[in-house]
Amino acid sequence: MVKISVIIPIYNNEKYLKECLDSVCSQTLTDIEIICINDGSTDSSLKILDEYSEDERIVVINQENQGPSIARNNGLDITKGEYIAFLDGDDIYIGNDSLEMMYDAARKHDAEMLSANLSFLTPKRKVIPNPHYDRGTFYYFDGECEIEPDEYGIPFYFTKNIYRTDLVADIRFPDLLRGEDPVFLTKILSKVERIHGVAIDFYGYMVPTSFDKLDSYEKKYHYICQYRQCIDMLNESKLFKTSDKYMNNLMLYLDGNVDVEVYDIVREVFDEGYFENYEMEYESFRKSNILNKILVENTEEYYLKAKGELGLKQDSLMEYKKVHFKSQLDLKEEEYAKLLSENERLKTEYEKEKSFNDEVKGSKSWKIMNKFREMRG
Repeated sequence: MVKISVIIPIYNNEKYLKECLDSVCSQTLTDIEIICINDGSTDSSLKILDEYSEDERIVVINQENQGPSIARNNGLDITKGEYIAFLDGDDIYIGNDSLEMMYDAARKHDAEMLSANLSFLTPKRKVIPNPHYDRGTFYYFDGECEIEPDEYGIPFYFTKNIYRTDLVADIRFPDLLRGEDPVFLTKILSKVERIHGVAIDFYGYMVPTSFDKLDSYEKKYHYICQYRQCIDMLNESKLFKTSDKYMNNLMLYLDGNVDVEVYDIVREVFDEGYFENYEMEYESFRKSNILNKILVENTEEYYLKAKGELGLKQDSLMEYKKVHFKSQLDLKEEEYAKLLSENERLKTEYEKEKSFNDEVKGSKSWKIMNKFREMRG
């Protein structure tokens, strides 16, 4: 039996795909299968896969572009491995013996799920520490141990784990454009009894150069929906610590978010009672969005509705806009005044430093030392 099946969804990853494939093909654990799902790539990704097809362990599936969820599920449907690992087309396994160490530890402890550590990978392909560990977002393994599922952290980075095939036999990724992986991992955390962890720098995760991935209504809707799905599952499984952490993560996303579409989606997906432990944060989010929507809608009808909800003082939309833009102008003028003040402070410091330097250079001792420097070359 194949020891580990590595599932790699690939979509237009030509820039990093060779490095990704090299990191898995060069593993010291050779009894693996590498399932590459080409998700309708339009670049040279398929050509690169053809170049690697001489490796008999590589299985290539071609499909029309359907997203990473369907791609991974198609890989799961044909897997033959005792354990399953995931790798994205722009990521890498950090060490050549990573899979071997993961497999040996999993077998030794008969682990349903084995978890390791994940580092970040810059666009220049430099491995750097993951700052989330210092923040306590995820459990950091500095030694070999077992933890409860509720200690894992928020349900991110499913790729830093390997899973026994029977554990995920009835688990698949939801067909979401965003947030499919937290739902998948939440299902696993809700099912597994214990997680064995090892101090292995296992996975190199490519840090996105831009985090603005929610560029359509559907993506925003799916992203908000996955929070509701995950939090509900975590609460049902009594994983309250993880649920609280993920709820905090949602509130961080909503903090200062005045996207009208996001606001409408949140109101549709969650009833307000859902935020009873976050009343202040949710109220701030609600008020900010209503105020922003006044300007977006730009109708007297919506202004009167918002006025009733928030108790605004201005009688008309025009009056409100005058007050609003005046306050915005005042803020900008205040910021400008602060910048001018800081500029004057820096200018004064510069003049003092320049005066001191001129004084030093004009001194007798400086002239003597300068002659000595010139003599030395």
